[in-house]
Amino acid sequence: MKLTFKLLSLGLSSLLLFSCDSDSDDTPQAEPYFEDNLSLDTWEVTEFGADKTYETPIGWETSNPGTSFLSFVNTTQETSDVVSGSSARMETIAIPLTGIAAATVYTGKFQLNTSDPAQSAILGVEYTKRPKSMSFNYKYTPGDEYLQFDGAVSSPVEGAVDSCLVYMYLQKREGESIQRIGTAAMQHSDTVTEWTKEKLEVIYGEIENPVPGFRLRPEETGWADADATPTHVIITFTSTSAGDYFRGAIGSVLMVDDISIEY
Repeated sequence: MKLTFKLLSLGLSSLLLFSCDSDSDDTPQAEPYFEDNLSLDTWEVTEFGADKTYETPIGWETSNPGTSFLSFVNTTQETSDVVSGSSARMETIAIPLTGIAAATVYTGKFQLNTSDPAQSAILGVEYTKRPKSMSFNYKYTPGDEYLQFDGAVSSPVEGAVDSCLVYMYLQKREGESIQRIGTAAMQHSDTVTEWTKEKLEVIYGEIENPVPGFRLRPEETGWADADATPTHVIITFTSTSAGDYFRGAIGSVLMVDDISIEY
């Protein structure tokens, strides 16, 4: 139970605490690569528990390997409510122990590390391109009540509304250094009921006074030169932006379809 709690606390509520250690030799090289499935049309099925399954878009990872430890799934393939083919449906759910689990699709891989659960989710994949922007179609509905969780106990946060978070971070990883080269991000609480195409421009170099979504991740050591060549990319879509603080609204739903990266 202690291991399960650590996995939930460190890996399930949000990706903001996930590891992307520059010294690790485990950086995923997804087969096929995530750019081969930007449409999110191709998924694979993983069995867990007693006759249960979850789905994963090929070339990507989701929050399901973590939540499935408690027999929950919060990211699913949607085949009817789509722009084309299939879409990803992410829903923030209530779970035992931590109270809340944000749903996420990201580039990287979940590999269970029993000696250090915080290292189970390896965030980011190798990538040396310099895109101009990232586009995608999405819908978002925040849940009804924004809550702060302390374990399974929750308390309402007056006046707060949940928000989705989407970002693409281009990084240069070298030894102990993890520097941010480029940033494209979106965080908002608006209800979007119809499929809407969003285009996020990549900002290269240091961002002064960055707003949420554009700030450095905890493990990043600084900003790289704007003309540097990336070594890795982290792309994340999540239904609750503050899941790592165990804050959010149960029932928040983010749907994403037809991602594209422009060069």
